Amino acid sequence: MEQLENMEKIEALQTELGQYLVSMMPVPWEKICFYAECAPGTSSFWFAMIEKETDVICTMDFFWKRYDSYPIEKTDAKFKIYDLIKSLYKAYATGFGQDKVWNAMYYTLHSDGKFNIDFDYTPANSNMINLDMQDRLCNLFFGSEYEYYWTKYPSTEIGHG
Repeated sequence: MEQLENMEKIEALQTELGQYLVSMMPVPWEKICFYAECAPGTSSFWFAMIEKETDVICTMDFFWKRYDSYPIEKTDAKFKIYDLIKSLYKAYATGFGQDKVWNAMYYTLHSDGKFNIDFDYTPANSNMINLDMQDRLCNLFFGSEYEYYWTKYPSTEIGHG
């Protein structure tokens, strides 16, 4: 019974995270990609989205710069996301044990309502998501869309020059 209650809590937190990410988007979007790393006492995250009308891939680093009329404060959004991923991590640790909890989460949402969540159980090398890691995440999440993007929009939103 307790295992079932914990799975319901995990599903509710995953849904809440997805709904919050969707609520943050100031323009119509095609795809939202979210990555989080967690370990006891620490966490980090990254997100990006493809704008529906322009096909521009906008990463977290450029998100608040690109949308200057954005209604949610950057700090408030980050605190809310940190709270959600920490709660999700704790729910997994409670349900499955600290030795079986994920270290990284890959969460993809599509505008048609489909989503996918994958986990990595390998301990992260660090809890800092640097430019090299961002590039790998863009390739992982966007694949050929990312390659097309770089051909069409070189040196723009992703942060490379």
